[in-house]
Amino acid sequence: MSRQIAAIGGTMSKVFGEGIYSAYRQNGILHVRATGLKPTAQTRVTIEELPFLIFPPQLGLFFETDGITNPIVLPFDVEKAFPNYPSSTKVVSIVDKNGVHAIDIVEQPATVPSLLVSDPAAAEFVVYQQIGTDHYLIAKSEDLVLAIYHKVFGPDTYASCQAYVAAHARPIIPSVEVVPGTFAAWINRQPGIDQGPKFIATVEAIVEIDWNVTLISAVPQGFNPLIKLLRFEVQLPVGSRHSTALVRRTFRYEEAPPQHPYNDAMIENGPGSITMPVREVV
Repeated sequence: MSRQIAAIGGTMSKVFGEGIYSAYRQNGILHVRATGLKPTAQTRVTIEELPFLIFPPQLGLFFETDGITNPIVLPFDVEKAFPNYPSSTKVVSIVDKNGVHAIDIVEQPATVPSLLVSDPAAAEFVVYQQIGTDHYLIAKSEDLVLAIYHKVFGPDTYASCQAYVAAHARPIIPSVEVVPGTFAAWINRQPGIDQGPKFIATVEAIVEIDWNVTLISAVPQGFNPLIKLLRFEVQLPVGSRHSTALVRRTFRYEEAPPQHPYNDAMIENGPGSITMPVREVV
């Protein structure tokens, strides 16, 4: 992993820093705090989400210096909120110049009163969905709700509203960091011990060492039968504590005989995908 980010015009230095970390979750929002010493008075200290396809996302502590500096070592204390960080995670990984740090997330009491259900059988609750997202909110029918939400269900009982959210909220699908240039797909028609042609796809990816990852056929397949859809099936370890060590692995999928004369293969990976033409090997 590179610890130096190229400067624009050669005047800005942005590198991994180092610090002492703590994290807490309140009202569903993750807050991460870093304290320590920065090398100059002009150094800007930031906590940022790293642009890697890893679940849960990793954060990084950066020191950024621009222009003329005064080399005086000064203390820093920064905190940043991450509203969309997965609520199911109990540990957040922070990368700095010394490596990866697994920080326990402390659950803090909510700062607003929780929803009071005086009569669970009363049809007085409504489900709202945030516009353009998969975020849901349950509120009493007479409560004021921000305009970024629109009503999708109710009024009904609180239990019915919970059931609606459970049925319509999409689960978070972990994604893995695919190594660029390693995805290959072909139909093997060479004579040999195998009877008939075989579709084969291989790809290399960087995953946490205790993830159980398999490359499988996606269900359902797409509308174009000539594009084979694959996806990573990721089983995360049980419990809040697990290794954050990363390992590079090769994943392979085989289909004999091919269900269709595929022209392309696509791997669905979290919110994104990668596509590769299918070769013929004869």
